[in-house]
Formats: sequence, C-alpha cells, structure tokens
Amino acid sequence: MNTKQLASLLLIAAMFGIVQLGLSFRKGAEQMEAKADKVAVEQAELNRQLALEQAGLAEVRSQSQGLIDFVAEWEPYFAMVEDQQAAETRVTMKVRESSLVNLSQRFQQIPHKVNGKDSTSLPVLVRASLVFEDNYAKLLNWLGELETVYPTMRIVRAALSKGSRGDDLRMELAVEIPLRKQKGAK
Repeated sequence: MNTKQLASLLLIAAMFGIVQLGLSFRKGAEQMEAKADKVAVEQAELNRQLALEQAGLAEVRSQSQGLIDFVAEWEPYFAMVEDQQAAETRVTMKVRESSLVNLSQRFQQIPHKVNGKDSTSLPVLVRASLVFEDNYAKLLNWLGELETVYPTMRIVRAALSKGSRGDDLRMELAVEIPLRKQKGAK
C-alpha cells in the first residue's frame, strides 16, 4: 500500500468519524429537543392545574370569609385568658368588685371536648363552681355583667333557690372558661 492509498484511507476514516460525530450530535440534539417538548407539555399541564387550584382557593376564601371575619372578631376575647391563674383571678376580682356574698368557690382544669373529641385549639377549660347568697337584682346584674365582660365563658349550671333572708337568692353557678393553647406548647 502506497502513501496515496494510505492517505486516502485515513481521509475516508476521518470523514467517517466526522459523519459519525455529526450524527451522534444530531441524535443528542433530537433527544434534547424531545425532552424539551415533553417538559413544555408537562409545564402546560401543571400551569393548568395551578390555575384550577388557584380558582378553587379563591372560591374557598370567598365562601369562608364570613367565618374568617368571625374568628378574627372573637380572637381578642380568647386571648384574654391564657392560664388557670388568670381565669381564677379575673372571676374572683369580678366577685369582689360587685361585693357579692360568696359562700364557696372552687376552680379546676378539665379537658375541653367537642362532640366527645379533644379540642386542639382550646384544649383546656377552667371550671369555676361558685355559690352565692345575695340580693336577687345584684346577683342577676353581676351574672349579666360577667357574660358581657367574658363572652367566651360558658354557663354550665345555674341553680337558683330562695336565700336565708327574705330578699336574698341562693345561686349555685358553674362556668367554664376556655384557655387558649400556648404558642410553645404541644
């Protein structure tokens, strides 16, 4: 084999290598283009899903706006009492301010259950059991004032009976005051 044949053979091999390299680049470019098309289709589908979810979110927000406003309005009342000692102090001070004859009082923490299940937002209640004997009008006005000042309080039991003196009323009262869940508590 002479040098011309060897040079021609090397030239043909180089051209074949260049053609193969070009074909491999073209195949890679086609694969990348196919992947880009697939990604574009997926992106369009995800954008469509996102638009549907945003529309659903807007609808839920508009439907629940009344509830959100209600919760925002009541949140300061729930924030008033965060621990048992504060609840006891507030009720005791209200009794003292009104100069009521308080025969007994007892406070205890109980779990807050809603429909038999534990409440997660207001997990604990303070139950105050109070017994009064005082003037009829004074007791009922105090009870109305207490409901106005602590609107989150729930009256569990109110038993009224005749007092020992003519104008007196004996009231056995049990109220529950919800305690707000502490931010750091689990």
